[in-house]
Amino acid sequence: MEPDLPRGRRFLQAMTAMRAGRNLPEVLREIARGALDLAGGRYAALGLLDREGEQFTTLVHVGLDEQTAATINPKWSGDDVLTAPVQLQDRTVGYLYVAADEFTPAQRQAIEAMALSAALAVRDYRQLEESRRREAWLQASNEITAALLGGQCDDELGLIAQHAREVAGAPMAAIALPDEDGERLVFKVVQGVEHLTGTPVEIEGTASGLVFRTGQPVLIDHYGEAAASWQGDDGKLLKKLGSAAIVPLPAGDEPLGVLLLVRLRHEPLFEQADLDLLRNFAAHVAMAVQYSRARADQQRLVVFEDRERIARDLHDLVIQRVFATGMALEAAAAVIATDPEDAATRVRRAVEDLDTTIQEIRTTVFALQHQSTESLRSLVLATVDAAKAALGFTPSLRFRGPVDTSVPGEVSEQLLPVLREALSNIARHARATTASVEVALGGDLMLRITDNGVGIPEGGRRSGLANMSTRATQLGGTFTTESTNSGTTLCWRVPLP
Repeated sequence: MEPDLPRGRRFLQAMTAMRAGRNLPEVLREIARGALDLAGGRYAALGLLDREGEQFTTLVHVGLDEQTAATINPKWSGDDVLTAPVQLQDRTVGYLYVAADEFTPAQRQAIEAMALSAALAVRDYRQLEESRRREAWLQASNEITAALLGGQCDDELGLIAQHAREVAGAPMAAIALPDEDGERLVFKVVQGVEHLTGTPVEIEGTASGLVFRTGQPVLIDHYGEAAASWQGDDGKLLKKLGSAAIVPLPAGDEPLGVLLLVRLRHEPLFEQADLDLLRNFAAHVAMAVQYSRARADQQRLVVFEDRERIARDLHDLVIQRVFATGMALEAAAAVIATDPEDAATRVRRAVEDLDTTIQEIRTTVFALQHQSTESLRSLVLATVDAAKAALGFTPSLRFRGPVDTSVPGEVSEQLLPVLREALSNIARHARATTASVEVALGGDLMLRITDNGVGIPEGGRRSGLANMSTRATQLGGTFTTESTNSGTTLCWRVPLP
């Protein structure tokens, strides 16, 4: 019987669209049905082989009962059955079986063409699946990186294992790190077989140790048998494990550890493409872990530096002032009997000094807190800190009133340029050795900057001062300067809405 070629051509023309929108078993079944139609046969079957080529991972059939279909295997042959290999890149990935009373040369060619169509369908399916897996691994890497760099993760290793397990569809995921002696690996995280957490294995003579030592990934088809020797319960659970993929977590010359994914015996084996994707994922997340840890170390260093600076500020500014105030009070006590008025004056000055000291302590304590970068206090602190290099010294800084909560944004936007301009002028022209900045909130907002420099020279440029005055005027405020040979005081005041 000659094949129905127009019908075959119509079927082949529909293959591309069919492969694009349907899953692989459905496509293979249509191919088997088409081969049966072209040959005018009794039944057809199409099976895809596992990696070893020993059994079918997928088998579809047309015209067969389930009992007969269950007898089909890669070595199967039947009466009047034509077998066409499904080859992909010079490798047999499956077989197409068609049974008929006889086959003409044209029918044989048509069945071989259908086997080729099956190979193309398998290729397209695998490419699509690889693209999807690559996208899933990339998304997992990005999510882990975002969590680590955003400070949203307290268990970085657990997060990595969880994402890897979910994307790979593996029932078990583990991360092993070297112990202090560097002679063994310890499974710090084990998901899926939690009671193995903390289990040590030798670096020498184990697959995980080999990956850690060489930095090269490894595929193992029967991991349970290989790993059963170090399991305390005679390996009963591990013997159920099948394919495993082990990759290093790189960290420069020495890896951080290894990442292990394991599937059960009846599940599909890991392929080389899976290993490549897992290796890229591990490299990405290991870099994120290193960066996250380095940033945490840097933040701790910043805290230590802040504590050192604050201790220095407390000693230089606060402790000395408290000591001086104590001496002033002792002097006042000594003259109370002979000159009560002088003693009262000394006490009032001591109280003023203590008030100034309290303000400086508040400013110092505020520097330890993680305030919003939008608060006026933190913006003033940052502006003064940025001017230290140009000035050659650290200006004293004092706040009075609720400047963090009661100053509108439009006022802050004008105050900060005034402060920057004033500090810049001190650095460039004043030849000052000390300066003070005061921000006070009462009936209005006042910014006062004082230095001990040479004063404002006669006939000098006034563009900077004019800008400060303009900013005050725009807000309905005032700007004044008081300059002598012993220094300058700028006072910028604006009313609050």
